[in-house]
Amino acid sequence: MKKVVFLILQMVLQMAGSTSLRFIKSNVLVLEVSDLSSTEVSVHCGEQFEGEDIQWERNGERIAESGNRITVTIDGLRGGNFTCHRPNGDLLNYTLLLVHPVAFPRGVLMHSNDREFVSCTARNYSGHFHCSWKWHQERTQRAVVYFAAIRNSSVINCTLDSNISGLTCIDKDHCPYSEESRGINLTLLVRNLYRLEEHHRSFLIRDIVKPDKVSITKIEGDMFEWHPPETWMFPCSYFPLSYEVKVVPYNNSCDYTGSRVEKNEINETQYKVNNKKTYTFCVRAQDPLTKNIWSDWSHHHQKHRHSSKQ
Repeated sequence: MKKVVFLILQMVLQMAGSTSLRFIKSNVLVLEVSDLSSTEVSVHCGEQFEGEDIQWERNGERIAESGNRITVTIDGLRGGNFTCHRPNGDLLNYTLLLVHPVAFPRGVLMHSNDREFVSCTARNYSGHFHCSWKWHQERTQRAVVYFAAIRNSSVINCTLDSNISGLTCIDKDHCPYSEESRGINLTLLVRNLYRLEEHHRSFLIRDIVKPDKVSITKIEGDMFEWHPPETWMFPCSYFPLSYEVKVVPYNNSCDYTGSRVEKNEINETQYKVNNKKTYTFCVRAQDPLTKNIWSDWSHHHQKHRHSSKQ
């Protein structure tokens, strides 16, 4: 039902030139433009107010236009919040008019490390996943206008994070023991002031699984032992993990690629280091069946046989 409503609200009205007007949700219109020339748009207070004396404000400032339906001029990205009032000031209705410059570079969100505007990861195959984005640091009047995640015509339950920089979702119909046949389609609409940006991601859960960091639980001399992340799914015979172990010179990060690096990929959960000098031991996990995303590194600094886990 929700998807049907969304499709109805996305009706597009073709306008003069290369612009169109799109209904996103109740009281929110988007003017899609291919250039920043002026465009005239009709704004309606409501059928129920027909015949009344109606006054209008744009972003809280009184404008000269009056009546139940008015025509306003949109210059460039200068959309606005148009409110209609009775002569005594009573608010009757509003229309938030946003501008979506379809042929212009994105400027509200920034690319993440994977060169995507929206990044999605899952800790396991349970159907829970999280998507996040980075706001451009100069966009201070930002907001999320609309979001939806849909798989196989069904709407997935998602909630907006409190910092409005991510979505936490759960696909309750996802079965971790069966092959995924259809992907998830995510739509995100964000704005800064009255400029709208539209972003899309399509993915399968198996393509975004990133295990949590492993926990190094036992250290005896140069022998290390660890366990799969607590959030990983069991049994491990069905949900296996492989591990990359890396030994780098002491006090270097696990991403160090210089000299004296020992690196191996194994299936066991223990490893003996053959290094008599001080070093940093690193380990991370990956699903060996998909080989998509490694977990973040866990590490331990080994100095003079004294240890302190981190």
